[in-house]
Amino acid sequence: MSSEDKSIIPGAYVRLSFTAMTKEGEIAESTRRKIKEGEVEKEVDNPIIIKVGNKEIFFEDELIGLKEGDEKEFTLPPERAYGKRDPNRVERIPIKKLRTMLGGKKPYVGALLYSEDNRYYGKIIYVGSRDAMVDRNHPFADKEIVVKVKIHEVVLPDAPINKKVKIIIARHTPDIADKVKIRKKADVLDLILPSEITMKLSAIDLLRNVWINRKALADELLREINISGLRFIDEFKLEEEKETVMQKSDKTKEAE
Repeated sequence: MSSEDKSIIPGAYVRLSFTAMTKEGEIAESTRRKIKEGEVEKEVDNPIIIKVGNKEIFFEDELIGLKEGDEKEFTLPPERAYGKRDPNRVERIPIKKLRTMLGGKKPYVGALLYSEDNRYYGKIIYVGSRDAMVDRNHPFADKEIVVKVKIHEVVLPDAPINKKVKIIIARHTPDIADKVKIRKKADVLDLILPSEITMKLSAIDLLRNVWINRKALADELLREINISGLRFIDEFKLEEEKETVMQKSDKTKEAE
């Protein structure tokens, strides 16, 4: 395969945008979100990064052969989308467990449940005094799904190490991926977060957006990159104090 051929193959990392909807136009999943800024509502797109071969999205097979910049629309039958409805996929769950899944809230009919890794779990269809009935079928089971996808970036398995490292970092800490400095010595990889980032983030933001994701990031880098070790280096330093307006005024008077 030539270096110019960016066709998607198993093992490639892909940054993409997509919308999956029923033929009636009801959206099942999308990278696009509506946000409100003041009185204005606008739609923004937050592309995702997947590794082809991991079955991270249900339409993965349709991506094979696509290239950077490609856009494609296709329709998938239920069995290749969210599955056929199975009447046996209804289970009884204790109320106490449901409260935990709902973040402490009281269970109610129609509530959607998600697992700890934020995957769809089911929908409550009946609530009793001690337990409830949960339909484990996906809300869009039995539906044909229309998918519109756009490919933004393709990083092949044999891509340069820096390119692979960058896109893997972006999977776990997207807000700082472009700021991380990469340094490789022998078979040890250093990821350096400069002080211009660490000093601007609060302790909570550092924990939530950087540190909490590092174990998963380290696991993936050690699997995917030919290294024996990995170090995270956070730089902290005080910025040089800037002269105040008063100090500058005093110097001007002295000069006069």
